[in-house]
Amino acid sequence: MVAALGAHLMSEPLHFVVAGHLCVDLTPALTDGLPRPGGLTEAGPLHFSCGGAVANVGSALWRLGCPVRLIGLVGDDRLGEIAIRLLQPLGNQPGIRIAAGQMTSYSIVIAPEGCDRAFLHCPGANAVFTSSDVRDEDLEGGGWLHFGYPPVMPAIAADGGRELADLFYRAKERGLQTSLDFCSISGAAAATDWRTVLRNCARAVTVFTPSLEELRAALRQPPREAGDIDDVRSLASTLFDMGFSILAIKLGTSGLYLATTDDGGDLAGWQFGEEWRARELVAPCFRAHVVNATGAGDCAIAGFVASIAGGSGPEQALTMAAAAGACSVEGWDASSGVRSMAELKARIESGWERTESAAPGKDWIYDARVGVWNHTREQEVR
Repeated sequence: MVAALGAHLMSEPLHFVVAGHLCVDLTPALTDGLPRPGGLTEAGPLHFSCGGAVANVGSALWRLGCPVRLIGLVGDDRLGEIAIRLLQPLGNQPGIRIAAGQMTSYSIVIAPEGCDRAFLHCPGANAVFTSSDVRDEDLEGGGWLHFGYPPVMPAIAADGGRELADLFYRAKERGLQTSLDFCSISGAAAATDWRTVLRNCARAVTVFTPSLEELRAALRQPPREAGDIDDVRSLASTLFDMGFSILAIKLGTSGLYLATTDDGGDLAGWQFGEEWRARELVAPCFRAHVVNATGAGDCAIAGFVASIAGGSGPEQALTMAAAAGACSVEGWDASSGVRSMAELKARIESGWERTESAAPGKDWIYDARVGVWNHTREQEVR
C-alpha cells in the first residue's frame, strides 16, 4: 500500500497536476489507406481533439475520477481557442495559458485501419515551455505531478535538462509524488544528451514511464523488431543506476513492464511500502476493439498513477494501467473510451480477457489470480 496517498484520498481528493506538452490533434477517418503521390483517396470525418500529455493524461485521470489541474501553453490563435474550448469539460483550467506571439501546437494523426499510426507535428508554444510556466501556486495543494513530453519541448530539455530537473525538484520539495513520460525522439531532439537529462532529474521522479522504443532512442540503443523486449531488463538496470526508483515501461502489444529498486530507503522516501521493493512484473494487454491507438500509453499511465494514489499494490496498479490503455483504443480520441475506476474494476472482475502472452523470458511465472507475469529473480533488477 502507498499509505500516505491512501490517507490523503480518505480525507480529500488527491489533485493531479498534469503539465507539459499540449496540442490539437486532427485525425481524418481513413478507411481506404493513403493516397499515392499525385492520387486522391476519400477520407471520412475530421476529428478534433486535444492531445499531448496534458490533454491525454489529464482527461484520462478526470474520467477515472481524479481531480486534475492542467498546465500548458497555447498560442494566441484560433487553434488555441479551440484547445481551450475542448478542455472545458474538465472544469476551469487557468493553467492553460496563452503564450503571446506563439502558435498553438498541432498534430495531424495518420491512422489508417490496420496500420500503426504516424504523425505530422508542429511543436508551437511547447517549444518555449520552461519550469517557470509551472508556477508555485499551480503545485499548491497538489498530490502528484505528471510531466510529458521533453523530447518535443526543447526549452525544458536544454542544458542537460536543467529546467526539467528544477521543476521536478520543486515538486518533490513540496511533497508531491511525480511521474515523467517521454515521446518519440527524432529530428533535433536526437542530438540531445538524454542520459544527462535523465540523470539530472532521476532522484526527483517517483515513476519514469517511457515506451520501450522511446527508451532505446534516449539511451542510444539500436531499434529492434516489434515484439522483441529482450533488452528491457538491461535498460531498466541502466535507469536504476541513474537513480530512478520505479519504472513503468510501455511495451506496445506486449503489455506493460514494471520494475522497482531494491533500495527500501528510496521507496520509503516516496512513501511506498515493502511490497514495492525489488519487484519485476509484466501485465499483458486486455482484448479491445481497436479504433485509434493514439494516446493509449498516456491513458495506461493515468490508470497506473491513479491506482497508486488509491493505495493499490504493484500488481493491481499495473493491471489498472493495462485496463485504462485498452479502453483508450476503443474511442476515436485518446481518452473518450476510458471509464471510471469502478467501471474498469467491474469489467476486469467480469472476466475481461487478456491477449495471448508468452513468458517474457526465463524464470517468469504467470500469476493467473492477478493476470500478470512475475519474475522470480527479483534481486537481479536493482
